[in-house]
Amino acid sequence: MAAILKTKNTKTMTTMEEKKLEILYDHYKDTFENIKTYLQKRNIYTLSTIVLVIFLSIELASPTISTDVSSELIKKNIGDIKIDYGMISSVILFALMWSVLLYYQINFLIEKMYVYLHKIEGDLSKQLIPYEIGREGKNYLNNYPILSSVAHRIYTWLFPISILIVAITKWITEKAKVVDWRNGHFLFDTLILFIIVLISLLYLSNRHFNDFHNKEEEDPEVGGEDNAENKGVENNEEEV
Repeated sequence: MAAILKTKNTKTMTTMEEKKLEILYDHYKDTFENIKTYLQKRNIYTLSTIVLVIFLSIELASPTISTDVSSELIKKNIGDIKIDYGMISSVILFALMWSVLLYYQINFLIEKMYVYLHKIEGDLSKQLIPYEIGREGKNYLNNYPILSSVAHRIYTWLFPISILIVAITKWITEKAKVVDWRNGHFLFDTLILFIIVLISLLYLSNRHFNDFHNKEEEDPEVGGEDNAENKGVENNEEEV
């Protein structure tokens, strides 16, 4: 009788473990699908930010060209009406601020999701010994290509620094032209540009300094591995 009860308990435990494993694997797949959705959103934010930065760069390099292009687009789509081009510039700056904010936010979210995904992979691998699930973890990092490493630095250094340079240059240019600093457009643009500079600096600081040091202080061994994982996160859209 005891043997029968032991056999039943063993079967029950096995069934429960199999169910837990099935739920965990389904959660792993759902998490990865969510990450792919976030990566697609980041691509959209990246593209929109690049377009706006290019437009502002053209405006800074050659104001006449940007004014002519805006005039033609307005005439073609709205009609021959008088437009305050200072207002158009302010709208573009606001759009850039919003796009940059969404870009930074989605980057942080993707990083957190990948760290969570790696944890799930570790839990699955423990239950599937000797098999190991590491498509987005160890396997990706062990075969990390040089091109992705370069792209990582472009995304996390060159891109935000370029945004900073354009924003600061835009403000200096406007300040040199403005006669009365109480001008509404100038004050609005100053506020928007200040926010762009602030969130860009916070992104760089959080991405490259504060978080990195905090991880190393908590666990020196984990710090290096987490940093390597974060390097892969920024370029996973190239692999997916």
